[in-house]
Amino acid sequence: MHAIQIELEDLHQTDKVARDLASKLERIDGLICNAGLGVGKFALSKDGIDSHMQVNHIAQFHLSMILLPLLQKTPDSRLVLQSSEFHRMMSNTKFASVDELNTDIGPSNLYARTKLAQVLYITSLVERKSKGELGFNSNSDSSPWLLAVHPGGVATDQPKQAEDAYGTLGKIGVAAVKPMMKDPVDEGCRPALFAATSEDVTKEKLQGAYVSLGTFVHVRQEELSY
Repeated sequence: MHAIQIELEDLHQTDKVARDLASKLERIDGLICNAGLGVGKFALSKDGIDSHMQVNHIAQFHLSMILLPLLQKTPDSRLVLQSSEFHRMMSNTKFASVDELNTDIGPSNLYARTKLAQVLYITSLVERKSKGELGFNSNSDSSPWLLAVHPGGVATDQPKQAEDAYGTLGKIGVAAVKPMMKDPVDEGCRPALFAATSEDVTKEKLQGAYVSLGTFVHVRQEELSY
């Protein structure tokens, strides 16, 4: 095992890492896109894009698309995106332009919008797969399996971002929910690990599923509000 640093707020560096991996790896059994910004203040990335959207979705989209051919040729491979129930908060975003993405819509909505983008990305890939586009085999059992997951409330450093964004109210809110937050190792990682490793994904044909702890649902594009 070895670590590779990737700066998701810098698309040029993200591209370099992605292409370096693509040139060196012969297969990818699982790609879990887990890094992300939480509920926090609006800021622009090095590329002049809302940092939430770039870190949580755009950079991960680019990374996964560069590595997609390796996933496609690896039997039973998985692409797993760490989404959130926050994706249900968004009802009027269009993803129509950079100007729209660079509009400060508040800490919670900035985060929620990226989580909706991840779910939409998975549903879009499943649709392309069914049509045999983007190098996919349209066979329903072919690789990769594409899933989005919800980890639940997890005790990470993200609540600190909410405190910084909302001040005193943020600290009160975090203090209220902190006792209910899951340990990231014991529970928080389970949905992603299930999606990435469980044989039930293939047995139950969970292509395009949205997985939460103990449950999964198939999400259709027309069911999403955006």
